[in-house]
Amino acid sequence: MQRITEPDLETETETDAARLRAACERDLGDPARWFPPPGYPDSLALCIVDAIFSSGARHSMTEKVIGRYREHRRALGGDPDRDGAVELLGTFADVGGAQQWASQIGNRRPTSTAPDAPLRAAAVADAAEALVAMGISTADDLRSAAGAEQLEPVRTAWCGVPGQRSGVTWSNLLKLAGLPASAAGRLVVGYVTRELGPASPERVGDLIREVADLAGWDAGRLDHAIWRHEAGLRCQQAG
Repeated sequence: MQRITEPDLETETETDAARLRAACERDLGDPARWFPPPGYPDSLALCIVDAIFSSGARHSMTEKVIGRYREHRRALGGDPDRDGAVELLGTFADVGGAQQWASQIGNRRPTSTAPDAPLRAAAVADAAEALVAMGISTADDLRSAAGAEQLEPVRTAWCGVPGQRSGVTWSNLLKLAGLPASAAGRLVVGYVTRELGPASPERVGDLIREVADLAGWDAGRLDHAIWRHEAGLRCQQAG
């Protein structure tokens, strides 16, 4: 009797990665000309603010918050584009707490639609404190933890902040700091689902990294190129 064997998961994964790579080569153009993803590689403070305020919001609103943060820091002689979590926490002390920070720098959007949900400004302060407690004060610290495969307890601390449990803002934080996201966003998941069939955001995030390793591409640029393709934007910079 012929023996029926289980599919080889490793072979199946390699096949998925190869199929996704072929789709990206078909749709995204020259990887050398892909746009770099937006982010703040030298400012963990801006990464934190953007990650939390951009979730489920128009990015124009987040840009206004980032602009007010920069204005506040520059008025005090600081360099917002090199601020870490400690400097971010200092801005809350400057204005007298999260309520005042929301009014003067951020906005008064809550972390969720739940009754009595805390302000996003409060979540920014809590997230910064959680990172500092884990020994993560700068974007370099975050990237070093990723390189040493020590991000899981940091992720747990971040997701323990009210309103951040889903991990969406954690993925935002990683991308803004120049790291591959732990889970892909909605548009990227949609692209991969069309090519390979249904997959979770976490599985798509893994596949993006696998394809990047296979092809010698930057995973962050690949993720952003797919996002731009799905958003109807040019994937390649001119010339």
